[in-house]
Amino acid sequence: MEFPRWRLTRTKTMKGHRERLMIYYRDHVRTLDEQSVGEAYMLLLTIGRKFFSYTKQWGIFEPVYATVPDHWHRVASDLDPGSEDYEQILKTPRLIIDTDQMTIDKVKPEPQERLPETTPSATPLGTSGSQLQLRSSSLTDTSAAWKRLHDTK
Repeated sequence: MEFPRWRLTRTKTMKGHRERLMIYYRDHVRTLDEQSVGEAYMLLLTIGRKFFSYTKQWGIFEPVYATVPDHWHRVASDLDPGSEDYEQILKTPRLIIDTDQMTIDKVKPEPQERLPETTPSATPLGTSGSQLQLRSSSLTDTSAAWKRLHDTK
């Protein structure tokens, strides 16, 4: 799926996820201005709401383990504990999106050596930070593009 400044595609390796998407800036750049980053996240949130409708929560991940670190991108996937990269997910800063409520939790994992066996404030997906509530928006602008990408499955 292509947008004026972005490309959205399924990742080459699904790592055991039902859906795993990547959005990347069309030009080869390492960093982006705040407005461009916001635009990328809004596209992912809008399209992800449909793509990840099969699961209660899904995530957008910081590129801590990126195989191409010099090109701005973000990966989004479900949070399946049976996936190949679940342990990596737990170590990665991320946004957790609740599909029904459209709430967003920012999670910054604590360093492994500092985490006790049971931490009352920690969820199975890490320590929760701030939460944001989004209002539902019309998906008509992206519906046709979403359908094309989903039909390529």
